[in-house]
Amino acid sequence: MFLLMALVEILGIDEIANHLRSSAITPEFGDVTAPMVVGQTVLQVRRPRDLVRTILAGPPIGLLGALDRIGPEPFGEPRTYYELCRLFLSRDPDDRRRAKVISQISGNLVGDQIRIVSMLDPVLLHPAFVATVYDVRQVAEIHNALAYVRQHCSGATDEAIRASLGRIKPGGHRSELIKGWAERFDRVPTMLDTRGDLTLRVIDSATALADAGRRFRNCLATKVFETVLGVYLYVEYEPIDPQEPGVIAELRRTNQGYVLEGLHATNNRRVLPHRARLIRDKLAALGVAILAHAPGDRDAIHAAAQMLGEHKLMEADCNGWGDELLPVEEDLEQLLAEAA
Repeated sequence: MFLLMALVEILGIDEIANHLRSSAITPEFGDVTAPMVVGQTVLQVRRPRDLVRTILAGPPIGLLGALDRIGPEPFGEPRTYYELCRLFLSRDPDDRRRAKVISQISGNLVGDQIRIVSMLDPVLLHPAFVATVYDVRQVAEIHNALAYVRQHCSGATDEAIRASLGRIKPGGHRSELIKGWAERFDRVPTMLDTRGDLTLRVIDSATALADAGRRFRNCLATKVFETVLGVYLYVEYEPIDPQEPGVIAELRRTNQGYVLEGLHATNNRRVLPHRARLIRDKLAALGVAILAHAPGDRDAIHAAAQMLGEHKLMEADCNGWGDELLPVEEDLEQLLAEAA
């Protein structure tokens, strides 16, 4: 009955009545109105399938199969039947693709799947991906997330995205699509202008993060999502002297720009104070904020910090607090490591 009402809305009741008047399975109607023709047919035709066939004069391929997979219980939303019919009757190429995807979804159909297929961006129309979406409210979330990732990944073309949908495994999650493309980002949300300083290089892609992670033997490769979301920006200090080791600067974005959160040598070792001062000065000249403590005598502040248990103020330059020295044994170990 819901399907019939949908067809009335799409085709018009007069056209449906004309189909029924000429059908062999319907009774003689005589001089009655179109609504009466439809009503009498509904009451007298025993097989709903015959009713659909009669009204549509041979339904589009896949529509009856889709109805079978809905099952005996009606959808909670009658309008869904309208949308199902509209997709299968439409000649629009995108709608034809949607109807094809509905036919390819395995198992029974639920009402939200019809609406989801209707709402999804055509580039996402693949049965493997549609199977990961269960609620129409998720569609807007998917579209927004994909739009954001596409802004920061030049390779996320329509063709490439379509090809990637086929790699979603049964039982997979819709976030796999977004994560997969985020892991290929090559445009950071906000850039740091290094003003021509050849010793500072912004690590501006997922590939560059992975490469720096290998060279510095750290976890930079796991920072892809935080970087593409603009939470962190990583800058590599590349000294002119090839014998001098490089350093990774970790910048955290704020509403006032960037702040230096840490300096890291290879294996996440602490950075020697003289090198840390140089890098901090370079970054500060570019407008990066540097962590600080209360003004005044440094030794007095550090002594108070020691007594108050605020040991971050006593750590080495990793957190950028100033000119703190490495412990002697660690300083020697660092020098030996660099020499090696």
